[in-house]
Amino acid sequence: MKKILLTSAILLAFSSFAQEENNDLAKPAPALKKPSEFQKVITEYKSYVATVSPEIRDEIIEYRKSIARINKKKILLYKKLSQSAQNYLKKEKQFKTQLPKDERKMISTSALNAENARAESASK
Repeated sequence: MKKILLTSAILLAFSSFAQEENNDLAKPAPALKKPSEFQKVITEYKSYVATVSPEIRDEIIEYRKSIARINKKKILLYKKLSQSAQNYLKKEKQFKTQLPKDERKMISTSALNAENARAESASK
């Protein structure tokens, strides 16, 4: 049971970190509607990429490969969980999406462990 909780906490930490990183980096862009606007953005991007050194591009490629490997490991870890643990994570995610970002940490496996510890100490 402890292994399941630890694994779910690790999965939650990874997914929360990745989600926060993506949310911080992603800024709403104005919607492009015309193909000429698409082409303009593509041209600007190609111009920008030409200014980036090959070392930086290689570093980014390695970073993306590492992220892909981590995501594969996360999927494998998740599949190793029991169906009950997977259902718990799904339900936990539903609850968290109802809360503001800064309050989501109130719902976590560590909060559950703290609650169980209090209950055990109170019963003694």
